[in-house]
Amino acid sequence: MPNHHTGCLLVHGYGGRPFEMSFVADRLRTAGYHVHVPVLSGHEDDEDAFASSTFADWLESAQVGLRAVREQCEQVVAVGFSLGGTLALHLAADHPLAGLVTIAAPVFLCRLFPYWAPDPRLFLTGLARHVCKRLPSSVRSPESKRIAPWEGYEGAHFTGPLHSFKAGAVSVRRNLFRVRAPIMVLHGVSDRAVHPDNAWEIMSHVSSPRREMHLLSTMEQVTSGHMLTTHEETRERVSELVLQFVKAVTAEDSVER
Repeated sequence: MPNHHTGCLLVHGYGGRPFEMSFVADRLRTAGYHVHVPVLSGHEDDEDAFASSTFADWLESAQVGLRAVREQCEQVVAVGFSLGGTLALHLAADHPLAGLVTIAAPVFLCRLFPYWAPDPRLFLTGLARHVCKRLPSSVRSPESKRIAPWEGYEGAHFTGPLHSFKAGAVSVRRNLFRVRAPIMVLHGVSDRAVHPDNAWEIMSHVSSPRREMHLLSTMEQVTSGHMLTTHEETRERVSELVLQFVKAVTAEDSVER
């Protein structure tokens, strides 16, 4: 029977779909937890809607999802991948949660010192969004999609949403000290889309009394190493780590109650 004492809010990533969370969701549902995976605003397979969406819109979707889980459950664990992890951190700064899991979540997308950017054009989104809505980008190869299945927008960077994501991540980073929920941070050692230093930034600035971090590695060199939730080398490990964390923090919460 579903365990309506505990619910899990799963939040997908930038330009993606709830599919990204499907392996984790299945593992949690099988264990008896109530699971909710909302579609973020602008991610409903409408490019024009996505191109005009903002971090505030995505956060509102996550907040609506949180309220939906709270209506069904006494305690909530938020689990977010990539942008979803950034949004989950924002939720945790504003709302009491039983636990929080971030997976390959950014609190910065690019930086000058020390320099890092998956694409130098990231530094120019503030200007570019006033000049052009789309910038071309590569499409993932069939082999990459086989190794790390994914559904969502590709073939172009949408400058408005990307700039909003950058600004939102900066805001979340500044408020990490307000996060007090037990937290688990997962990140890929060789993530070429979201720098692994993001994991250290999160771990070192939250105020959570319970913190754990797992850095996961992959052998292949085809993908960016970012899609930990669906990657054939990491999805089972990620799903199991999330399940064990949810069990641990909700058991602790029950004891405290």
